[in-house]
Amino acid sequence: MKTLILLILLLPIYLLSSQEDNSTNLEATYSKGLEYYNSKDYKSSYDIFKKIYLHKLSDEKFNFYFGKSAYETGNYEVALGAFERVEIQNNSNLANKLEMARTYFMLKMYEDSENAYLYVLENPNIPDNVRRNIELALSKVSKVQQRSFTYATIMADMLYDSNLNYGSLEDYYYSGSLFPKTTEESDTAFQIFSNIVNIYDIGYKNGFAIKNSATMYLKDYSNSKNNIYNVLYLAYNPSLIYKETLFTAEMVLGLDMMELGNKKYLTSMSLMPRFEYNHDNTLKSLIHLKYQRKKFTKDAQRDLDSNRVELSYGLQNILTPRSYMQGKIVASNENKVRGSNIYVDFNEVKLDASYANQFTSKYSVDLYTQVRARKYIDTSSGFGSVRKDTGTTGSIGFTMILQPKLRLKIGTTYEYIKSNQSRFSYKKNTTSAGFIKTF
Repeated sequence: MKTLILLILLLPIYLLSSQEDNSTNLEATYSKGLEYYNSKDYKSSYDIFKKIYLHKLSDEKFNFYFGKSAYETGNYEVALGAFERVEIQNNSNLANKLEMARTYFMLKMYEDSENAYLYVLENPNIPDNVRRNIELALSKVSKVQQRSFTYATIMADMLYDSNLNYGSLEDYYYSGSLFPKTTEESDTAFQIFSNIVNIYDIGYKNGFAIKNSATMYLKDYSNSKNNIYNVLYLAYNPSLIYKETLFTAEMVLGLDMMELGNKKYLTSMSLMPRFEYNHDNTLKSLIHLKYQRKKFTKDAQRDLDSNRVELSYGLQNILTPRSYMQGKIVASNENKVRGSNIYVDFNEVKLDASYANQFTSKYSVDLYTQVRARKYIDTSSGFGSVRKDTGTTGSIGFTMILQPKLRLKIGTTYEYIKSNQSRFSYKKNTTSAGFIKTF
């Protein structure tokens, strides 16, 4: 009798200990599979994950890793099931949506694949390189369906500009005389931005695609006296893209034209090779080298014509399936083609940082900051110095989905420039609110 009572008392302790051991073993197995996953040994991670997935059906991260491992080993039905479990728990997981789109394609569910890609493409806060990869994927879907892929984006909003004429911060001396600062002018403006992209896969096996992009930007100030600051910008950018698993290369040709004050002001032509390299699943390097020739329209401004060379390196980190951070350094040099204008030749360095997060299925936020330093080459006899500018820019934007393919965006930007030649020091802030529509 005493033995029976002792067994009854010890049974719960044994069962609890057994459960703890099983839990410990499960987590140890999961950790081992995760090691294989992070080292891109997807076959080994899949072999481990498939043994424990029944214990992890409600674990969002596990199901994403399991789905990716299944996809990379050709188990597409298993992968889709795992990604669908993530979708049920968190339909704002953009990385999961992209993996579902890839899996749909491999399962020949082309319409579902296209819709999933388009859902992510409609988000204005995704990085440019991710957008480009989605465009390439959609071109493959479209090719299977015997057509090329085309989409368009239109953004219309109202803008408040506190200093549209770049009024200076303080009085300044020039050639020994004191001049009053330029008074800031503020106004509201109507803005519209539109972009249409067509991309066609010309080499399904070897990863080549042709992309054509056309852009239009218009800013029209409300007060007629400020019409001289109205802007119309048109650009056409054809490019050839080549994509492999680890990298994407693109050669972009740029042709653009700008009107200022309703008069033709500037045209330019550029050539830009661009390269993206995937270090791992979350870390990417982004590099471009750009040459641009600027040509001003009016004869009186011909001495502003210049050649510009720009080199950029960026590092992008996917923090979570819904957020990313990107840093970039850009070094540029601009040289005059002719004449003696002292404000053409300069060297400049810019440091950019951006962060975006779609924190719910409906709302997202993006943050951006930049610091820059510019030094001109020629000395101004009036100021008695070489001009040096330093500047800071910061912005924040909120986006809300109103309905499929329609979003509301509100944003504000602050800019501060400090120059050793006080005439060129200024500050300004702009605030805008409007709608983004995709087609």
